[in-house]
Amino acid sequence: MHQFQCKIIELPSGDKKWNKGIAQIQQIFIEKEKAYTSQEKLLFYTDKETSLQLGQGDIILVKSKIQKINNKGNPGEFNAKYYWGSKDTYYLSFFTNSDFSMIIDSKVRVKDVVKGSILKNLKKHVSKKHLGMVKALFLGDKSSLEQETRHSFSAAGAMHLLAISGLHIGLFIWIIYGLLRLFSKFIRRNAALLIALIFIWTYAYLIDFPPSVLRSVLMFSILSLGYFVRGVKNQLNTLLFSATILLLINPMYILDIGYQLSYLAMLGITLCYGTISQSFRFTNRILNFFWSASALCLSAQLFTFPICIYYFHQFPNYFLLSNLGIVIFAGTIVGLGGALIILSQLSFLAEKIAYLLSILLALLIAFVEWVEQLPGSLSKGFDLEKIELVLLIFCCCSLYYNLVHKKRLLTASLVGLCICSIIAINHSHQLSDKHLVLFNINKFSCALHIKNTTYFFHDNLASKKYLPLLSDYDKCYPGKLNIINLKNQDITVSTQGSTIKFSWTENGLLLNINNQNYNICYSQKEVLNIKNDKIGLAWIEGAHIRLNKAYFFNF
Repeated sequence: MHQFQCKIIELPSGDKKWNKGIAQIQQIFIEKEKAYTSQEKLLFYTDKETSLQLGQGDIILVKSKIQKINNKGNPGEFNAKYYWGSKDTYYLSFFTNSDFSMIIDSKVRVKDVVKGSILKNLKKHVSKKHLGMVKALFLGDKSSLEQETRHSFSAAGAMHLLAISGLHIGLFIWIIYGLLRLFSKFIRRNAALLIALIFIWTYAYLIDFPPSVLRSVLMFSILSLGYFVRGVKNQLNTLLFSATILLLINPMYILDIGYQLSYLAMLGITLCYGTISQSFRFTNRILNFFWSASALCLSAQLFTFPICIYYFHQFPNYFLLSNLGIVIFAGTIVGLGGALIILSQLSFLAEKIAYLLSILLALLIAFVEWVEQLPGSLSKGFDLEKIELVLLIFCCCSLYYNLVHKKRLLTASLVGLCICSIIAINHSHQLSDKHLVLFNINKFSCALHIKNTTYFFHDNLASKKYLPLLSDYDKCYPGKLNIINLKNQDITVSTQGSTIKFSWTENGLLLNINNQNYNICYSQKEVLNIKNDKIGLAWIEGAHIRLNKAYFFNF
């Protein structure tokens, strides 16, 4: 147990049982020793009651355990250690209302009052069903999003719409600039751009400059200014300049997944959009519009898809279709959302806008869910090694180089074939892999993967515990799923020369793998009393196999 003083840096308003925030540790107090100062960032989780009492800038004294952020080591899981490490945050703590005391209660700032007023009006005018989406789209608060919505957007390749990013900032600039240009007799082009940029910086300040928003606002500000000052020919230089500025502000951005995806997408658009969009032209303006939108999506995906399958182990096959839907809906949704926020005090107008916004959000969600349900909507089973990732990126760069030289279409085709081959070989290996994996979780559970089928065995786990675990595992090793509760039953599985048995003895659960016995130990006492080889859960010391990460038996 530690006692420490910290300052709250981020604490989004959330209504979950546990809400997360970021704090800056200032001092750590150790009994009978002199307090020492620290500048480490701390990821913390606190209960709903406490999160409502705290705010950005508060300084509090907390009595709670501080631990390093570590992964559980299960296949396909979110790499929390890498993610938070890219944000220069390496420690984690949990505390509730009884574990802290206030030292300095920060003054209520104007922007907090404005943000609170906006949130209050959104709750008043937007139905609860769509409130989570609206908060995510316009306030950067995804705490109220339903898990089903997250999964649908992820499977359809539209997850970027739920995080305030370059798409939103670009649309804000485009809408505001377009509206102001309607009054071109009174407002000059440069003045219209300046007003649009002031708006997006004010908006970013209002929602506390989350990294994705800071990155997007700075990038689009430099790109917009560069376009009007020096023209479109300097877009690549301007893009690289904005990337460099961000790295000078915080070198850790280079490890941030969002930073990598944003700039790779923009790099693809800058380098390839013109070539791809000009490869086909239609006389019909509507067809031309959809082809231009498709070319934009293809350009962005050219450099980002290796990173996507490396980090997320899956790829949305209908990303073109889902992004075309986003192109149709996004501009209107962002425009209506901005109008709702600005006019939220005018109840009559706000109600009408909220009604239209709810209809569009319902249509968007229905469209995304339809894309998700299409056959083969999501390709799973990718677990790239770093060398495979480097090869894919190299092939994508080669493909770009050959695309811009139209005489080298044969070479471009061969490079494309290499890309497909690398992905196909990796995918085939994952599908055909035969293993038994023991998971790091609070009760014993394991999965046998064989012939595109997964048999999941568990010791009476609640579904809410194992379903996220299986969802992550299925990204790397997809297959038909069979779930079997081991409680009070003996099970034997024989397949291709391997035999796995689960049985219950006076010492608890016994696992037999090809005639080798392992007792499953839940307590330290069991390790001392049992003679067989022992498999201990994460907190067990001295077991032959300790499940502080996933353990594989390969057959």
